[in-house]
Amino acid sequence: MTEATAQSVKFDPGYAQHTTILSISLDFIYQRINSYKNFGQKKAQFRINYPKIVKMTENNVGFCLGSILWAVYIKSLGDLKIEGNPCLGDTFTKEDTVGEIDYSINYFTQLKKDAKYYMTQNYDINPLYIKILELYKEFLLLNENFVNTKTTNDVKLPPELKTPSASDLKTIHEKIEEVIKSGNLIDLTEVLNLVYEEK
Repeated sequence: MTEATAQSVKFDPGYAQHTTILSISLDFIYQRINSYKNFGQKKAQFRINYPKIVKMTENNVGFCLGSILWAVYIKSLGDLKIEGNPCLGDTFTKEDTVGEIDYSINYFTQLKKDAKYYMTQNYDINPLYIKILELYKEFLLLNENFVNTKTTNDVKLPPELKTPSASDLKTIHEKIEEVIKSGNLIDLTEVLNLVYEEK
């Protein structure tokens, strides 16, 4: 296993290379679209950027789910030191912690409106994506944005999550390694049922 040694495990197994801060990336795209005065040009620009927008939005959901799945996995390894936690030692505030995730949740409504407005196309909001983002928000708040998270024992999991079997943990780890190679983080939804089931 590349992500862990006998004494420590990485905070991020490799997701970061495939993600961006959604609000910043989308702001940049929309600034470019809105720089055109002609509506026809705005429509054309939105249409060009639409696949990229959808990919970024879905990968953001995949990243959130991936963080939860990684936490489930590393907690199963015993009490290990966590290496490379960029949040360690920061000050926790609820507003800063949930700001980006609230933006991500709300953007799906905006994307639906914009797809209709610019392309007369319907974007169907996947309710599973919203549930994942809400679960991630709970996960962030439960862990106070990881400002004090030094070991795997410090990590807290949302109570809705179930404990996977050893074979399920192996499947989760294999899927994590697969998406880190492919960059398609949204594919992690294929193993969501191993840790979570809608009541």
